[in-house]
Amino acid sequence: MPALSVTLIGVVVALAAGALRHLHPARTALPALFGAWAGFAAGAVVGVITDVISGSGSWLAVIGHLAAVAGAVLAVRAWALGPARDRGAATDGGSAR
Repeated sequence: MPALSVTLIGVVVALAAGALRHLHPARTALPALFGAWAGFAAGAVVGVITDVISGSGSWLAVIGHLAAVAGAVLAVRAWALGPARDRGAATDGGSAR
């Protein structure tokens, strides 16, 4: 059931990113959930195509969930953590590079 598993992937990635970067979980939750669902949607398209070609019927779930993990991680890195340049500017007094 992807509704539960993809949402759980987003929550786990949000909690892990928050713990590793010492961020509040609310800051990472929405990007992680959005990224997990967007990744699953993109991966499911690739999975359906792979299922049709291979005739197996199991690739949609595998590729979809792997893409959900990748999507959640990328979304947290892009939205919750921000660009590395901005993080560096906050620690060096805001000087331009």
